[in-house]
Amino acid sequence: MAIGKALNFVKEAVNNKSLRTECYTAESKKKLLNKLGFDEIEFDDAINMQLVKCQSYEEAEKFQQLRMWFTIL
Repeated sequence: MAIGKALNFVKEAVNNKSLRTECYTAESKKKLLNKLGFDEIEFDDAINMQLVKCQSYEEAEKFQQLRMWFTIL
């Protein structure tokens, strides 16, 4: 299921610098999304699902920063 893949990616990418670095090396965002197995809408849904669970501003800020980072890829 694509949303599950997006959730796993979001949870991992927040703390895994090597995963984020690997994303930089993708030829294009479209190819990266195909490789990861989800689309931008599912990514955004995964971010929103994680934001709802946050219990502090600092925790939520990590996911907001991940959203911005993914936008500029």
